[in-house]
Amino acid sequence: MENVLNLEEKNSNNQIAFNVHHMFNAGFSGSDQKDVQKHVSELAKLGIPAPNTIPMLFPVSNNLATTSQNIQVQHSHTSGEIEYVLLWGKDDIYITVGSDHTDRLAEKYGIPLSKQVYPNILASSVWPFSDIKDHFDQIEILSWVNQGNSMVIYQKGKLGDLMSPEKWVEHFNKMNANNTGNVFFSGTIDTKEGTLVFGDRYILELNDPVLNRSIKHEYSVEVLQTPIL
Repeated sequence: MENVLNLEEKNSNNQIAFNVHHMFNAGFSGSDQKDVQKHVSELAKLGIPAPNTIPMLFPVSNNLATTSQNIQVQHSHTSGEIEYVLLWGKDDIYITVGSDHTDRLAEKYGIPLSKQVYPNILASSVWPFSDIKDHFDQIEILSWVNQGNSMVIYQKGKLGDLMSPEKWVEHFNKMNANNTGNVFFSGTIDTKEGTLVFGDRYILELNDPVLNRSIKHEYSVEVLQTPIL
């Protein structure tokens, strides 16, 4: 299925029509295994079994990639999680921020299944990966979630808390994930309070303190009406 994302290289006038060929999601990909185990514990509270292999890398349908600011879900037990996103273009690799919005009920039956249910949301603004490669670990990642009538910090960390693209190369090569037109979602960090929140609005930010710039994306979550069965 053809899926073309209209992207913009931030701080330039470069418009990118990115044709998504294949998409890959990572899981349990923290650089610190203690943090990975914390995330496993968060999921265990919801009845989601521990994975057989850490880290995980699996394909999801290319049509799930979207820069939309609104998604629709079947029930209230879904949640977003901040990730860095790599996109392999014809002439460059790009990086941005995203969320592979997950069905937490379906996750009890299988993580790849839960990632297939809802869109993988990413910002339409991107940076060339080469711009941040030398200070990758210093890039800050922050997410906010709507609780009640206010947005609260949900996740906070740095890209150094996650496996770098260089550490993924062996896995990328095995699955041909690093081919032109492919998209990679990195997996996430643990939540600030150690608990998953089923919010109806998320804000995602990739902040570069070295070059003093950031990429932000916001999306809302609408729960569909109860079906007539």
